[in-house]
Amino acid sequence: MRREARDHLEARADHFAEQMNVKYDKIEIRNQRTKWGSCSTTGTLGLNWRLMMAPPEVIDYIVIHEVAHLREANHSSEFWSLVAEYDPENEEHAEWLSENSSRLIFTPDDL
Repeated sequence: MRREARDHLEARADHFAEQMNVKYDKIEIRNQRTKWGSCSTTGTLGLNWRLMMAPPEVIDYIVIHEVAHLREANHSSEFWSLVAEYDPENEEHAEWLSENSSRLIFTPDDL
């Protein structure tokens, strides 16, 4: 699943980075329980493999969010405008993730 996540998330990051005219250094596929993505000051995108269980538009929302940080390293109104430019339904996607994240994070080890 992690290999599939890397291939898919990297392809989506490449797509949106090209559209936004930004470059990232590398992608790290992570196994986190509380975070879906991150963007370091050095241009490393960290993406949670568990996103692969979310709908495609929610996956894209997280990728867009993190790639947008390469241009706006904050959560300013400019940042949210950039996110909305590439995902006009970003608020609905964030809400879906908030409402369903426990279903994506749950593992058999949690029993």
